[in-house]
Amino acid sequence: MTGKKKLDMILLGMMMLTTLAVIGLFYYTEKMYKRPPIDENKEREAFLKDGDPKAIPSFYKLEKLIVSLVPKDPNANQRMRYVELEVHLVLFKVEDAGVIKTYQMVVQDKIITIASKMGADELNSLTGKILLEDRLKKEINKALEKPIVKSIFFSRYIVQ
Repeated sequence: MTGKKKLDMILLGMMMLTTLAVIGLFYYTEKMYKRPPIDENKEREAFLKDGDPKAIPSFYKLEKLIVSLVPKDPNANQRMRYVELEVHLVLFKVEDAGVIKTYQMVVQDKIITIASKMGADELNSLTGKILLEDRLKKEINKALEKPIVKSIFFSRYIVQ
């Protein structure tokens, strides 16, 4: 190694000690150390107590709606098309759930009005679904005269 017997023995001893320390660490972490089990309820309570209330979204689930879609060409002999929706509104504040509950019929009317004006082909595409979500969010907030709905999730979205 270096050619000096005493220095080589010191370096060899240090390498041996380092190797034994690493092997001992691996053995301890794999065989001896047992991680305490996670208690989900305790972790959830700690998260809710210490967490930011803005980070936890509040949802409001609306009833399932079946909306009949207007055919693009009323003179053509087409079958009736429907869209079945189950909507979850993500609210800015938890307190706004009472406002949504009070004006639930207005919100459902906006959903029916906007969805019925869109065609089945448009609603069947991803862009149509995103467009429907955007229109609903804007119209609901406009009808309620303040921003209440942050986002909209569809748990059921079937175009027939």
